[in-house]
Amino acid sequence: MHVTPDQTEASKAYAEALHRLLPLHFFYEKAGLELPDFTFLDGEEVPYPYRSLLVHKNDMTPTLAAFHHSKLYLKVHRHESNDDFEIRLVSLHAAASEKPVEYGAIAIQLGELPDDVRKLVVEGKKPLGGILGEYRVEHSGDPGAYFSVPADELISEALNVPPGEILYGRCNQLLDREGMVFADIVEILPRSDESENWVKT
Repeated sequence: MHVTPDQTEASKAYAEALHRLLPLHFFYEKAGLELPDFTFLDGEEVPYPYRSLLVHKNDMTPTLAAFHHSKLYLKVHRHESNDDFEIRLVSLHAAASEKPVEYGAIAIQLGELPDDVRKLVVEGKKPLGGILGEYRVEHSGDPGAYFSVPADELISEALNVPPGEILYGRCNQLLDREGMVFADIVEILPRSDESENWVKT
């Protein structure tokens, strides 16, 4: 990712947005790859239908499950963890069609999660949003940035889209009931006939 910030308020905001990409950047750096060229957007600049799928404070797991009329399952591409922290590169897939519906990275603080929830998170078999909903873990979303990004080789392969396809996503944080961040998430959505034909309501 090429960054040439100016010493302005806009550059401070841009630096903050870049900070939100850290879960994804972790895996790119480990692989010796450069991040693709993210363009950060205001929420109202995200086109439909992606605006309705991204510009909200809800968990993406139930949002995408409702949109695709399917339960979702998790595929972990890479991960690292210790007793208190889990970071992973993942995709979500619609069980009904096997199609990928999201790609991204998530860094999760495990320490404050209930033991049964923590165990399921570490197992990496279910999406975090689904686990939090199932166990009624009180939390809220706090999207801090929206973006467009051309699909590079990793994104293209994971989401089954052509290289260079312009995609949309967001950088989100999950907060506990005290307002403390326990997860940082980068979420990228594929383009598809289903989403392109979806009409704003």
